[in-house]
Amino acid sequence: MSSANLTRLLLLGLIWGTSFMLMRIAAPVFGPILTTFGRASLGALALYIFARHTGVEFAWRQNAKTYFIIGITNTAIPFSLFAWSALYIPSAYMATMNSLAPIFTAVFGYLLLAERLSSLRIAAFLLGLAGVAVLVGIGPITVTPLVIGGVLAGMGAAMNYGFAATYTRMHAKQIPSVAVATGSQFAAALVLLPFAMPSIPNAIVHGTASAVWSVVILGVVCTGVAYALFFHLIATEGANKAVTVTFLIPATASIWAWLLLGEPITTGIITGIAIVLLATAMSLGIFKRTVIPGTAP
Repeated sequence: MSSANLTRLLLLGLIWGTSFMLMRIAAPVFGPILTTFGRASLGALALYIFARHTGVEFAWRQNAKTYFIIGITNTAIPFSLFAWSALYIPSAYMATMNSLAPIFTAVFGYLLLAERLSSLRIAAFLLGLAGVAVLVGIGPITVTPLVIGGVLAGMGAAMNYGFAATYTRMHAKQIPSVAVATGSQFAAALVLLPFAMPSIPNAIVHGTASAVWSVVILGVVCTGVAYALFFHLIATEGANKAVTVTFLIPATASIWAWLLLGEPITTGIITGIAIVLLATAMSLGIFKRTVIPGTAP
């Protein structure tokens, strides 16, 4: 990887690592759905400006169905699940669940594309589940039904990312990647709008500056700028190298949350993250042709 792209990769890891902390700030104030709607809307706007500047064609009518399915499964559902889990579990937990996305991608490759599910892939899936169990079992917070629900929500988000990645391979190969990112964000915002509207009056009354800025940064930087960086890396270095950002996110998320929110970094967290990342490495090592468009929460 060139030094410039290595810098982009590290920057992307730092950006996506902040997203979990920002959700921890915004979601308790605005609620998960409004937080996600704001993020998707601002992300769509930022990406649209970038796409128009670079001359990307969207073919809205022709690609509408693809944009909506990817928008729902790669943004609306997983972003909402992570925003809900942000109410109950630390940033490190969410980032670790996010790292399961390549493993679920391999599973959906087997289910939808009839790709061979080797013993190594099965072992990676089981090891990933074991890592989650270790993280929850010996992590720094007390295990309650809501904590378990938050972890399951994060796993559900990663599962949706896996489906979206596989669907993208099946139906969006001929669409420019930036168009897919932009169109899917617009579609997600449209889907989320009716669910977000009831929360708007309360947000106007009780919104805080920190929550507002968190949503702005989530949308413009963690979605718009980050997706532009990610797809540039895919275009110049290939998907295999670009997706290695997965290994940076848990560490950067934990450090940001420790520095700014006071969330502890314990042996349990480090152990759980290490096991999940080992499982992810096993999955990525034998899944060489997968483009994963949405490993970000």
